[in-house]
Amino acid sequence: MSRSIYSLVLTDEVVDAVDALARSAGMSRSAMINSILAEKVAYVTPEMRLREILESLANSMNSSFMLAEKPTGSTLSARTSLKYRYKPTVKYSVEIFSENGKRAGELKVSFRSQNAQLIGDLTQFFKCWVDLEKRYIADRISGDILYTIRDGRFSRTLNMPGGDISEDELGTAVADYMAMLDSSMKEYFLKLPDESEAARAAEEYYQKAINTQSVII
Repeated sequence: MSRSIYSLVLTDEVVDAVDALARSAGMSRSAMINSILAEKVAYVTPEMRLREILESLANSMNSSFMLAEKPTGSTLSARTSLKYRYKPTVKYSVEIFSENGKRAGELKVSFRSQNAQLIGDLTQFFKCWVDLEKRYIADRISGDILYTIRDGRFSRTLNMPGGDISEDELGTAVADYMAMLDSSMKEYFLKLPDESEAARAAEEYYQKAINTQSVII
């Protein structure tokens, strides 16, 4: 979206009110005026689109997730806990891309832990998860998925579904994917230290959950 500089003549009182709104929303004066005018003329800006997607995502999360902070800009962070000895915290970070393209965004999963056993178990789970996705949804997505697995950390691109999809539907789809990943991980860890049983439990849950996903990202 191109931007240009325009001169406007406004009353001081209006500017003061706009500045107050901008401060409360964490926006600049220009961004707030742009948002107000866009809403008035029924134009959806990239910023408005991001806000709608993140609000839908936050509202669609199940009760196992806790928002780490209020969504800001293009990013939302949430956390859950994993039943593994000392119940380590699982941190989820979602970035939604501002422009419509083949990538809707990116999901990152991380842990604050130096425990070598936990890191090894997480790495094995994420490898299992990637294998499941390649086997079950490779023919149902609009493009290649990019994965990164490193030291128990995981990242995955979120593909833009084919066809028309609303901001609300996209936010819900991301929330559903996060819930499926989180629950599969917990099923996996319940069966450890038997990795074969753990992988089987994760696959059984995945098979059931993926059939309930109306939008594959």
